[in-house]
Amino acid sequence: MRKFLLLVLVILCGCDNTPRATVDGELLVGKRFDDVAVFLGVPFAEPPVGDLRWRGPQPLTSKVEQRDATDFAAACMQTMRILDWYRYMAETFGASRDYYDDLEVSEDCLYLNLWTPTLDDTARLPVMVWVHGGSNNSGWSYENNYRGHVLAPQGVVVVTVAYRQGLFGFLSHPDLNNADAVANFGLWDLVAALQWIQDNIEQFGGDPDRVTLFGESAGGQNILALMLAEPAQSLFHRGVLQSTAGYGLSMPSLYDEQLRGADFGDLIGTGSIQELRMVKADKLLKVYTENFDDHYHSPAIDGQLISESTWRRIQEHRFADHELMVGTNRDEWLDFIDKDASVENLIRLANERLRIEGEVALAAVSNETDPRRAMDRLRTAQSMVCPSQNLAANRTASGGRAWVYYFTRQREDDGGKKVGAFHGAEYSYVFGTHDDYMATTEIDLELSTVMQRYWINFATTGDPNGEGLPEWPIFQHPGPLVQELGDKVRAIPAIEAELCAAFKAWNDQGN
Repeated sequence: MRKFLLLVLVILCGCDNTPRATVDGELLVGKRFDDVAVFLGVPFAEPPVGDLRWRGPQPLTSKVEQRDATDFAAACMQTMRILDWYRYMAETFGASRDYYDDLEVSEDCLYLNLWTPTLDDTARLPVMVWVHGGSNNSGWSYENNYRGHVLAPQGVVVVTVAYRQGLFGFLSHPDLNNADAVANFGLWDLVAALQWIQDNIEQFGGDPDRVTLFGESAGGQNILALMLAEPAQSLFHRGVLQSTAGYGLSMPSLYDEQLRGADFGDLIGTGSIQELRMVKADKLLKVYTENFDDHYHSPAIDGQLISESTWRRIQEHRFADHELMVGTNRDEWLDFIDKDASVENLIRLANERLRIEGEVALAAVSNETDPRRAMDRLRTAQSMVCPSQNLAANRTASGGRAWVYYFTRQREDDGGKKVGAFHGAEYSYVFGTHDDYMATTEIDLELSTVMQRYWINFATTGDPNGEGLPEWPIFQHPGPLVQELGDKVRAIPAIEAELCAAFKAWNDQGN
């Protein structure tokens, strides 16, 4: 009887504590995670299926009166490459591959997830929007380490967004010349999500005038592209680029994308885009993966969203008014290099470098006794460290502000010894979501707390520094400094000076 009376009281007073918000005529019903209101699987566009495949994201019209926002939506169509990587990492650190569940995928995937400490529409908290990585070919918005329940209670609204991957998000076709979007559909999805945030985030306690994008790998690449893309520039205010190699050093043209699309149509056995839209998604994915598995899906110069080379704009100091944080992990490529790599492999790699002269490259890493470590340094420097420092230097030279970090923390277990400060190691520290199969010591927890405060301060004020934190200097010449994030947190001279001087020389020659 008592339970019945309590249920009646809850219904009458509406005090069941379930978070609710009305967006575009829909009542979103979320859930609580401790003191955080959580809304999962919130649509920000129509499902890009059927005639909407390979079109720009369309405004949501398939609305319902009340939407259950308590579960994640399916991930965008993709191969299991990133899931397999996670399972490999679990094995590397001594856990079972079954640690990670199977992944549900669908073309109907344009949803976002949101964590907020308040639904007060006057709170105007800074908004942190995560853009996941995965080579623009795989990955999803709710990977275990991408959840906002640790960051949100510290006074921010956290949003993670999905966007179309691979052939569904980064392909074009000759039939699309006069379409609303001719390429870069995954990037247009991010623009649509940002517009949704501008229109609705106040209802979730967020400030539409303080929106920070942060993302890793291809996610960082996409953020940089959007920072320099006029249709997106006014939709956010700051960017954090974590371990990205995508600086626009080489960008495909619309012709390149359309040629690949036409070739793909021939492989499927149909010519027109309309016929391709009628083919089942799983068949498209299978044929595409069999034939274009090695293709890297960079943002393309499409003449609509991106009108010219990102790298050229960086060198010419043509930035929008965004503050910038950018950084690299110490061992980005180590785990991708053959365990039996030899000195001959190192020499071959150095001579294949297109942006650092071979003899200079070999001299700079001559103190390394392990060829794998030397190869990792070369690959990390030419694709990440040196372009990052170049970007930051040009941003500050243009009158803006940029901070650079160098993440060096290695887990204190056998897995950590194998992979070092690997590609992707830092985001569990940023989110405070450490996998329980990795050794997590007091050092890791303290570093994680510091990094969260840096990221949140940056989202709040445009400057990562704050009371009680080691001072993080702006990256600027002469004597540029970067912030080491590792066993110690401190400012150190910009890393890989020899290699980056050679990279600058290459760049100054007009390459």
